[in-house]
Amino acid sequence: MKIADVEVFLLNFPVKAVFVLAGGVAATPGSPSPRVLVKLSTDGGVAGWGEATPTPRWTYETAETIVTTLRRYLAPAVVGLEAWNLDGVHRAMERAINPGVTMGSPLAKSAIDIALHDALARARGVPLHELLGRGRRTQFDLTWMITSERPADAERLAREGLDAGYDCFECKIGMHGEAGDLELVRRTRAAIGDRALQVDANRGYRVDAAIRQARRFEDLGVTLFEQPLGGLNLSGYRRLVASTSTPIGIDETLRSLGDLLEYIRHDALTVAVAKVQRNGGFWYSRQLCEIAEAAGLGLSLSGLTETDLGLAAGMHLAAAFDISPLQLNGPQFIDTTFLRERVWRGGGRVSLPAGPGLGVDVDEAYVRGHAVTLTLD
Repeated sequence: MKIADVEVFLLNFPVKAVFVLAGGVAATPGSPSPRVLVKLSTDGGVAGWGEATPTPRWTYETAETIVTTLRRYLAPAVVGLEAWNLDGVHRAMERAINPGVTMGSPLAKSAIDIALHDALARARGVPLHELLGRGRRTQFDLTWMITSERPADAERLAREGLDAGYDCFECKIGMHGEAGDLELVRRTRAAIGDRALQVDANRGYRVDAAIRQARRFEDLGVTLFEQPLGGLNLSGYRRLVASTSTPIGIDETLRSLGDLLEYIRHDALTVAVAKVQRNGGFWYSRQLCEIAEAAGLGLSLSGLTETDLGLAAGMHLAAAFDISPLQLNGPQFIDTTFLRERVWRGGGRVSLPAGPGLGVDVDEAYVRGHAVTLTLD
């Protein structure tokens, strides 16, 4: 069975709530939020779907670069290859877009990888996590994100999450100053009681401030302090990990398997954050999780506010490595309108789709009818 065709679709979804992170306001209600969908077809008549989420505030890939990279470079590189040869497919993509500081266009590559895994699992009639050789859980908690330009909004946003049925919460910090961030977290803790609480600074801190905050978070029962520092800051993260009992996680700067090995060698993290898109799909995400497990690290899993298709992808990886709660916040910010049946059905708990592949049924007519044309000025 060979890869016969790769089609690329750009869709826009209206944002439901404001999204703020250390880099600034990433989205506002009603604004269009693009997602790139990929349909990968095989010569055996089986197709799979993948998703890439342009997030310029978080990484360098935009809707324009993802679409053109897929159509002009990655799709021609993989068409005609054996579908089972995941290593060969990734090598071909790496020849087309060479790795640099990152693997080179990981979000675009992830869309092909996810679609390929989906197609392979569908061809075998099994759920995708069976291709990963693991199935440790089928139920997952999702985190409700507390993200605002004003710390005083924390209680209101937390109550919204509680009313929506969530028991796990994540505060976006790094944009209010040290005192303002602490106020946001304290207000959230007061509102949610003893429920799980994580924080994510998205590289918004310097080392000394991160150490001070991490020690304060110990008293607030924070279960994960994610990405406080920027860059491959091995010395900074080593100081931070040694100074606090608050678990320290790394996401954005965990850009390759080599990065993870360096963090491990330097005792510079407590938790490795898995992210299917950041690591170019399941092929490398699985390896990252296996290395982290072997090193005795904790595992978390986050996303890029994907649709339910991306939510399903994250859940299959989480099923393989027994990860929960999941920072997969797509349902909080956008509605998935192109699946015949949604994965998220309300509340803060989701069940692993049971069908073959990702377990989702894409309404292809909807995708083709709502795809937008990419315009380059």
